[in-house]
Amino acid sequence: MKKIILLSLLSMMFFADTTFAADSKSCSFAPTGIWIKLLINFHRPRTECQSGFGICFVVTTGIETDGGVSASNLCQAKGQLNERKQLLIEVDETALAAYEDGMALPYFKNKSSITILDPYTLTDATSRALGSSTPLTIKPGTYPVSIANGTYTVAFQF
Repeated sequence: MKKIILLSLLSMMFFADTTFAADSKSCSFAPTGIWIKLLINFHRPRTECQSGFGICFVVTTGIETDGGVSASNLCQAKGQLNERKQLLIEVDETALAAYEDGMALPYFKNKSSITILDPYTLTDATSRALGSSTPLTIKPGTYPVSIANGTYTVAFQF
């Protein structure tokens, strides 16, 4: 008899938790999807990513360790393709300050947008890592920047 009561109580608790979980909703402001690690060169593609302010992605999903581009010359960030087909890039203010002695920080600090002058097409591997089946191209234009907790977020529309 005790076993039947115990099983009944456990069943009711299990179904009560399942019902509660089905009614719960996730926070709408939390981004969904997978963030990938990016290393960014904040120079213009037109100058072969050597000078000026722009955006060039050099490495995705980690740091190259065997003869690749030195991570010390790049700015670590993370990226995600959201449900509105925007590329969100988050970069910490400390990473921007460390990148080339703070070269890119003035373009973000106390700004509500950044301007990209040259188009930049992400590699097929980067586009796939972000979840796109087609190559993604950042077009020239002005893109919104927001800051929260020392992290800048840029939303690039395709």
